[in-house]
Amino acid sequence: MSDSPSAPSAEEIVAEIKSRPAPQRSTISVERILVPTDGSGPAFKALNEAIELAAVTGAEITLLMVVDLDKNVAAFEQVSLGGYVPYEMLIAAYQFLADLIHVIPPEVKAHVRAEFGIPGEKIVEVAAEEESDLIVMGDRGFSALRRFLTGSVSTYVMQQAPCPVLLCKGMPDDWDEDDNYIADLGEK
Repeated sequence: MSDSPSAPSAEEIVAEIKSRPAPQRSTISVERILVPTDGSGPAFKALNEAIELAAVTGAEITLLMVVDLDKNVAAFEQVSLGGYVPYEMLIAAYQFLADLIHVIPPEVKAHVRAEFGIPGEKIVEVAAEEESDLIVMGDRGFSALRRFLTGSVSTYVMQQAPCPVLLCKGMPDDWDEDDNYIADLGEK
């Protein structure tokens, strides 16, 4: 005879599990949602999701557009034009955001912000500055090889963000296959 205890039966295990207190449900508090946009279909889909979340949670939305000078203005142009073009690009970003904010229902609090910088880095920086509880952004769905070779803004943000990141894939219902917004002009 051995003095070691025998293994518990299945009924004993079930009884032990049932006797434990139920885990406490935690609530998720979302007060500030950062929504970076580049004007693409996936970014609009992310905005739609953020609007729904904000309506349910009472969160405020920050719409952010990052003007990437490295992508949009050659170094020669930056020097030769004395800085005028970059600020015109920032003004254009604010004009785009001013139009976009009208998509957000009036009962959802929102404000806009346009910044110069490298998109991924600036998104993470703004999320920290604004103490965002959540970043909701579009994901282009690049292949693993393309992400490896070129990187991606969403991958960078997921890895570096100070808060959770919700990636929205796909296109909104009101976009066509060429990534264009379909305006409802009332034509029949």
